Amino acid sequence: MLVAALGAQAQDRTSDPLGPLAQCINRSEFQFRQQDRLPAHVTTRSVKLTTGEGQVSVADGYRLMLFHKGSLPFVNLKIERSAEGRFAADRDTIVAQMQQMSSNSKPPQLVPLETDTRQGVEVLGLNNPKITQSSGVISVYTLLQPASGTVATAYLLNQPADKREFATDAQYHALRDRFLAALLSCMADTAQ
Repeated sequence: MLVAALGAQAQDRTSDPLGPLAQCINRSEFQFRQQDRLPAHVTTRSVKLTTGEGQVSVADGYRLMLFHKGSLPFVNLKIERSAEGRFAADRDTIVAQMQQMSSNSKPPQLVPLETDTRQGVEVLGLNNPKITQSSGVISVYTLLQPASGTVATAYLLNQPADKREFATDAQYHALRDRFLAALLSCMADTAQ
């Protein structure tokens, strides 16, 4: 029933409310070499919760593979717009997912959920304590902007040690923080 109701709320894709955000990010020091807009028939995405599978509405969205200076991707970024009237419920589902991901982490890789609000955007983050403890995703950030109903989920990727743009945890943190600042600035500049 919920999926059918969300499907009925799919927006007409003749407008492109997330296009300016994608282009803003591409003008930062992080550019995409791959940009995929979600097809109009995709109106939800599933997330794993302790209570089972949850649904997040998706009225529109992009998948961007972002690169910094190297030949390997640094961020797998998903930007989405919640269906009309669904942002609050989507936020609750996403927060529950992030809390579950944090609670599923185990020592020595305990990953607490970090929360903050910057420029009208709620920021949820999960960071592996050391770059050497992750061979795939080092950090996951979800940025929630109620004013526009936008959700940005960034998977910051590790790279093979011999091809990495960062050699130390501190260098990774600096690059991660520059990416987050760029994404936050773009979300603030393009909020509709």
